[in-house]
Amino acid sequence: MVYDERREIILLICIQIYLIYHMMCRYRNMTANDYDDIKLNQVDEFKDKIIKLYTWVLNIRKQGKNLAFLSLYDGTAEIQAIAKRNELEDNFDLIEEIYRGASLEIIGKINEDIRAPNGYELKIITLKIIHPSAETYDSEVNHESSVDVKLSKRHIVLRGPKSSSVLRLASHVLKYLRDFFYERGLEEVFPPLITEAQAEGGSEVFELKYFDNTAYLTQSSQLYLEAAIYSLRDVFCILPSYRAEKSRTKRHLTEYRHVEAEFSFANFEYLKDFIEDMIIYIADKVNENDKDILRLWNRELKVPNKPFKRISYSAAIDLLKSEFNIEVPFGEDISDAPERQLVEYFDEPIILEHFPTFMKPFYHKINDENDKITNSADFIFPICGELVGSGERETDLNSMMERMKKMDPPLNYDDYYWYMDLRKYGSVPHSGFGLGLERLIQWLLGLDNVRDVTLFPRTVNRLSP
Repeated sequence: MVYDERREIILLICIQIYLIYHMMCRYRNMTANDYDDIKLNQVDEFKDKIIKLYTWVLNIRKQGKNLAFLSLYDGTAEIQAIAKRNELEDNFDLIEEIYRGASLEIIGKINEDIRAPNGYELKIITLKIIHPSAETYDSEVNHESSVDVKLSKRHIVLRGPKSSSVLRLASHVLKYLRDFFYERGLEEVFPPLITEAQAEGGSEVFELKYFDNTAYLTQSSQLYLEAAIYSLRDVFCILPSYRAEKSRTKRHLTEYRHVEAEFSFANFEYLKDFIEDMIIYIADKVNENDKDILRLWNRELKVPNKPFKRISYSAAIDLLKSEFNIEVPFGEDISDAPERQLVEYFDEPIILEHFPTFMKPFYHKINDENDKITNSADFIFPICGELVGSGERETDLNSMMERMKKMDPPLNYDDYYWYMDLRKYGSVPHSGFGLGLERLIQWLLGLDNVRDVTLFPRTVNRLSP
């Protein structure tokens, strides 16, 4: 009986040894295709596991001939990796061929490490260079480079977790905006970007040759959205708009993403209420879902309280004169510096409303109680200035025709025949707004310049890359 028990124990030990040996052989014969292919934003799901990773090198630091630390980024997150000669299977010498920017295929083990920025470290088992980089990478652009160099090398500046976080937040905010619009019953439409008539008049348009005709890049999709409400009631679009303004401020781009919406059977008060709800919704979502991005930019985002502070255009001019000794001639736009003074004075976003009739295009609704002002409003925010332009639309055809004649230069009725038809056949009270996406991101992150929000900014003196 004793003999049988010993024989059984010996047999079990042999089986275990065989299984361990078999697993070791299998591990050594495994290929890259045998491992989970993950992204770095998934590392917490693969702790203590061996994974496969496709990534770029952000930085590399070599310690002697047998140890190297690599900072890796794959477009979703960053991780520190460690490579040791005695643990890296036969290809540690490849480290000497790796420079910043190189793309790699790595098999490694995810280890928890509280010292690491994201709590994890990658122990490299094997690596393969997918495409090399060059030793000159560091000389292309660095923290001390001029603004012009950084813009010319924008395609390189964009790499890395901090720059990419801005683009990621813009993507998230677009989703939040669409979610909010759909929850409120709006439908998305796609107006043309090439137009025959200018939405706002004036000279700040990009003119182009359209076969045998003259056309313009759109300043706004508003007129087409107004047509769409008769089909879908409440609509929105998120499309590029173009402004040929020769402004060189930190808030202006010649091409930007324009978030616009129009509402049928909606008056001025409904419009302002909707915009307040939208901005609060977006800020709440960012605070809830994008804490890591806010932390990366040391941004504590304060959600505005509703209702926003309201001040008329004429009262704002009086306030600027009495409190700051700033003279703004009646009828002129309040420029960037005075706008900042207003926001700092109230210490919160403000609604600047009821602009004089002669300041606004022909489609802005004239106030029923005072024909000298319009039902129009700009939402002015810290950092980014005017974030939203909005207003109730005029429905009086005769009034619109008279105001078209008074514009400089006067507008041709025939260019707007279809738009005027909207007032002939079943018009309704309606209102709308336009929001600059880049300025919204600028405010959310507290960034100094709107160009830092844009993939490849277009400004007065910047057309490349």
